[in-house]
Amino acid sequence: MASTYSSTLNLELITTGEKSGTWGSVTNDNLQKIESAIKGYVSVAIASTSDSLTATDGTSSDEQSNAIIKLTGTLTANTTMSCEAVESWYIVDNAATMSTYTLGFKPSGGTATDLVSASKHLLYTDGSTMFDVLDDAGNITANGTLDVAGAVSLDGGAFVFNNTGADKNFTIKSDDDAANLFSDGGEDRIGIGTATPSTKLDVVGGIKATGAIDFDGGSVTINQSSADIDVRIESNGDANNFVSDGGTDKVGIGVLAPAAKLEVNQNSSTGAVACIELDQDDTDQEFIKFDGTTASDQSSSLTTDTSVGSLTGHIRVNINGTDFWIPYYATN
Repeated sequence: MASTYSSTLNLELITTGEKSGTWGSVTNDNLQKIESAIKGYVSVAIASTSDSLTATDGTSSDEQSNAIIKLTGTLTANTTMSCEAVESWYIVDNAATMSTYTLGFKPSGGTATDLVSASKHLLYTDGSTMFDVLDDAGNITANGTLDVAGAVSLDGGAFVFNNTGADKNFTIKSDDDAANLFSDGGEDRIGIGTATPSTKLDVVGGIKATGAIDFDGGSVTINQSSADIDVRIESNGDANNFVSDGGTDKVGIGVLAPAAKLEVNQNSSTGAVACIELDQDDTDQEFIKFDGTTASDQSSSLTTDTSVGSLTGHIRVNINGTDFWIPYYATN
């Protein structure tokens, strides 16, 4: 009976009485194929869009018997490299020039796994499907630096950075920002646009919130550095519902450029609403309190002068639902 060959490595299986005088060379070929399967390396240039690794019975020169396979060449279209449809494993170094094309690796007639350009893959096949071990791995622990050139997808579990609570910083960079998001592990602070946050959350740049903002448990200070910074609050019908003019140190309600420390402008000829409504529930207290320097003439903000000039007009006010008129006079 003639020799037969193993299904996985194509080792020559000598029958009793066969290979007289050549038994040693056949055994050496088998041992070399076993060595290649454990530590062998071969470089294979891709020759077509549907290429196959060579697999030869008996001899040790076939490509498939190697543990490490380097694929080279330039793809001209989407390409598939095939091996025999038998159980095996491979370390594949994809050094092919791919451009925009794909390169799959599969058992003959089976299902391929796509190789990533300029990357190494640990693969195994059950004879019908090729599997990328690291594409579906269990727990992975990296004691050194983990560098990822492609996308990272986290799905199905929580992500915890610095689980031991050590003094470790976390940085996310952007195209033009070296600290787009920065977590200072030593100071317990978060910076957006800054790598040196001075508070629990320090934002260098604008903030936009489309939902509600709740400040609870502390004071709110705007423009703590006392710079020339304006604050403006819009309403449904008034673009200047509240304005703090940082350059002139004035506040406007209904006016963009207030002319006084506080200027109130009803800002609508049909608004049907008063400029100011005063409602004093503490009946023994005044509605308005004026503090100033009193003089007997009109040189100060308060005067005891009773001859203040001719009556010029009146201002209409509403008190407890009734309109009244307050007269005003021209200065002397």
